[in-house]
Amino acid sequence: MILPIPPIPPVGKILSRPYEGGIPNFKEKNASIKRLSSLIHEVNPDYLLFHPVINSIQNVWLLASYCGAWLGGQNIFFLLAVIYDYIFLSPFDIVGFSLIIMLIILISILSFGAFFTLKQLKRKQSRYHKILLLKNTQQIAYYEHKRKQKPIFHLINYKDITASVRRNEGLVYEVLNLHVIDESAGDLIHSISFEDMRLNPYDQWSFIRTYMERPADELPLNSEFAQACPTDMSRSLFACADIAQASKDYYLKNPTHEFRLGDWARCCIISYLDLAEGNIYQSSANPALHPEVQRRLMWEGKNNPYNILPITAERQAAFANQNKAVKRKWYSGIAINATWFIGSVLYVMLVIA
Repeated sequence: MILPIPPIPPVGKILSRPYEGGIPNFKEKNASIKRLSSLIHEVNPDYLLFHPVINSIQNVWLLASYCGAWLGGQNIFFLLAVIYDYIFLSPFDIVGFSLIIMLIILISILSFGAFFTLKQLKRKQSRYHKILLLKNTQQIAYYEHKRKQKPIFHLINYKDITASVRRNEGLVYEVLNLHVIDESAGDLIHSISFEDMRLNPYDQWSFIRTYMERPADELPLNSEFAQACPTDMSRSLFACADIAQASKDYYLKNPTHEFRLGDWARCCIISYLDLAEGNIYQSSANPALHPEVQRRLMWEGKNNPYNILPITAERQAAFANQNKAVKRKWYSGIAINATWFIGSVLYVMLVIA
């Protein structure tokens, strides 16, 4: 299930503006560098592109839709049994008819999340942000999402932004927001929320400032986690699902997309969740592909000074839908996942019967 478009985040605790004083040291250096490195889609002398952030709330919704689909499947078979009994075995009974109506409503409610998640796989329109930092031109590019409208491209000057930290009192976490504020009227012109619950927002702002304001050798990156992807990720859902799968903190990265037993076992159990997350990577509007960004690029693609693992030939093939190992892994995993999913529904219904 894809969550509704969130409201524009208000200005929270002001951190600083670009080039304002020194760049603060990292508060949680090791954890933050590991997390930031894994969030990087690409980094080079022209720009730094972040993957969309899939937070814990989205993961809970996806898991709930998965469980709802399982319970909905059980109720479909129960409904068929009730309808058969009502039509062929029993005389007309208002109680039986009411039970059929209630089961139809229950199935609709339980299947609501799964329906919209599968619909999203087909529509390929995500509300998630891919934030782009343009170093040479000192600009930030992103897409704004509005209900029932195509994403709106924005290109704003880095020096115009104000960074703030917003605290969510209910869940007790802080996130980084970037704003452009009309100083004369005090109105928000642009507002970007990173919504990353697993990352220290103060460290995230220091990281952004370091990339935009300092030489390449000062940007802290861990190449074990910072592994480049092709700029256009829209061609292969399976390759994007691999990236989503490897983004988990307890998973080793897999730059060659080779077959690994643990990854395949996860496909056999919960491929639905990884494919749904992969769809977010695949369908999030990418500002790096916009013509306004493309005409600002100057780097020739050689001797990247940043500590990021280049795109491997296997990864290039995976995103071009030409990596057979990736296809075998996901097709077989989906088949096994679907088999036990449907089989478990039938088994429970047979036990009940």
